[in-house]
Amino acid sequence: MSVERAVSVLHVRALGVTVAIDVPDDLLLGPLERAWEAVLCEPAAGGPRVVTPGPLPEGGDRTPDGLASTLSHITQEVTRAAIEARAGQLFMFHAGALSNQRSGATLAFVAPGGTGKTTLVRTLGPGRGYVTDETVGVRGDLVIETYSKPLSVRRPTGGPKDETSPLSVGLEVPRATPWLAGMVVLRRDLDPGLPIELEVVDPLDALVMLGPETSSLARIDRPLHALSDLLHTIGGLRVVRYHDAADLDPLVSDVLAAVR
Repeated sequence: MSVERAVSVLHVRALGVTVAIDVPDDLLLGPLERAWEAVLCEPAAGGPRVVTPGPLPEGGDRTPDGLASTLSHITQEVTRAAIEARAGQLFMFHAGALSNQRSGATLAFVAPGGTGKTTLVRTLGPGRGYVTDETVGVRGDLVIETYSKPLSVRRPTGGPKDETSPLSVGLEVPRATPWLAGMVVLRRDLDPGLPIELEVVDPLDALVMLGPETSSLARIDRPLHALSDLLHTIGGLRVVRYHDAADLDPLVSDVLAAVR
């Protein structure tokens, strides 16, 4: 006769919704709580639910690499669930973001996965609000629904990413409500020692450039017009070319000094 295993549930805040994470294996509970500590919250009715893998089998999945892979998979599932829940309600960009802890002014930096967002957040985030390193969700009034998820940190030696609590590396969640003050596309392609280069993007080119880095844009009413209006409100889109994340500190400070 089989005995039904109790399932723990964690609740996390992502893009303005509460996501329930079913945790059927006690081995996952502690690491999940530590990784998601910045956004743990009370249960709320009606939010999406993520069902994690069942009890991990003996062997490979219980190694450090196997556990890291499982935690990374859960982060991806939470992200997907939150994006689906807010589809048609928010502009959602594949981007990282930092905010001014007093005014909420926020810079979003758009880039494909693995091209510098998390490094930028870790380098320039201390003293600022960590909004996200993955998905920036923007309302029509420019308010950002935060997603202060675990940082997905690449190992120097390769292998699965480590899901790391932002609080454990000196970052803080936003204290003031974030709002979108500026947006840039990251291009980490300059040689060492060269100053950063900023290029204003033509409005039509900006729509083409941002299209692949959005989620569920087509479900927003008149999506291209709406996105064009958003970009116009924040002064347009810029491309920034750089070598080291630290080189972008003056740019971040400039945008975060904006007022509404």
